[in-house]
Amino acid sequence: MPAAELVTGATGFIGLALVKRLSAAGRRVRCLARPGADVSRLALPGVEIVRGDLLDEASLAAAARDASLVWHLGALVRPKGFLVSRRGLEENFTAVNAAATGTLAAAAARAGAKRFIYFSSISALGPGENLADSAEPKPLTFYGRSKLAGEAALKAAAEASGLDYVILRPAMIYGPGAPGWAALFAAVSRGAAAVPGSGKNEISLCCLENLLDAALLAAEKAKSGSAFNISEGSLSVRRLLILIGSPRGKKPALIGLPVSLLKTVSAALDGLLRLPGLYLPGFIGADRARLGEACASWSHDAAGIRALGWSPAVSTEQGLAAAQELKP
Repeated sequence: MPAAELVTGATGFIGLALVKRLSAAGRRVRCLARPGADVSRLALPGVEIVRGDLLDEASLAAAARDASLVWHLGALVRPKGFLVSRRGLEENFTAVNAAATGTLAAAAARAGAKRFIYFSSISALGPGENLADSAEPKPLTFYGRSKLAGEAALKAAAEASGLDYVILRPAMIYGPGAPGWAALFAAVSRGAAAVPGSGKNEISLCCLENLLDAALLAAEKAKSGSAFNISEGSLSVRRLLILIGSPRGKKPALIGLPVSLLKTVSAALDGLLRLPGLYLPGFIGADRARLGEACASWSHDAAGIRALGWSPAVSTEQGLAAAQELKP
């Protein structure tokens, strides 16, 4: 029987797709899932479920037992709640995305894992143009800083144990059912979409299937300690709207919202919430950092992963059509 490959975050959008790929390839997969989480979609050949929590060291040790490869996707991305403690939220981001990564890496090393694949994020680098794999990280948000701290925790655990590891920094991932895309698709379908500014700022994208191809290739061929941007390319927000509307026969109007006004209002709301130490997780306009990300340009040099032989098998046009469950 082949050794198990551990996948954390297996019930999430990317994690589930990865488990399906591994299962279809005949590989044995162990999924760490929170107690009470719906694992019905993980009922696949060769897949076993281990219940536990990223914040519980015993859970991580049990999940990593005898695992040959660890795919660490589990993370806090979109916190729940309407009005929460700002300090508590930042501490939670750090605990889940940073500390737990180091704990899992140490457990994997003790279990004899051959490789640890950490799914970080381009948010760990922060916005910028033509950012290389080795660019100096300048994250803006709680999430971005915590993912960068997760990279540091992994590196520290690896240095202490000799663990082999690879870091992936996926761009904005899209595909059927991708979180956060439905509202944009719906706006384009209605014929108009509101965006900050002129829509000339660029965003870095990657189709889910292209990401999985890159991840599997990196797991097989990358040098230990490598960190890769995973992006099929960047395009302006204006161009993105056109590509989304094309298979529907739509030419959406772009409603540009004044960036200076948005930032002024955001700064005021952010400042008011900071006074009592509160935060609104669901409202980007009350967070200067998140609004800053939305208004910035993001483009990434993916030369590192391309040098291993990766190229996007799915074009952006095809991927966006499939994400809307339409044919181009």
